[in-house]
Amino acid sequence: MVSGIMGVVYIALGLFLFFHHQLHVQFTLDDTVVYVFGAIVLVYGLFRVVKSWKMIFSYRDQ
Repeated sequence: MVSGIMGVVYIALGLFLFFHHQLHVQFTLDDTVVYVFGAIVLVYGLFRVVKSWKMIFSYRDQ
């Protein structure tokens, strides 16, 4: 369950990094670095949510 919650947090962080200009947040890093890191965090968050989802439903079937 905690893995799924952390996955949602990672997804939110990735979306925050993608839309930081619209939220009027400035970083000292280059925009390309911020977008690449945001994509990595977003994909990792999706991976954790899917993994947690499968684990929860595999225990439910037993």
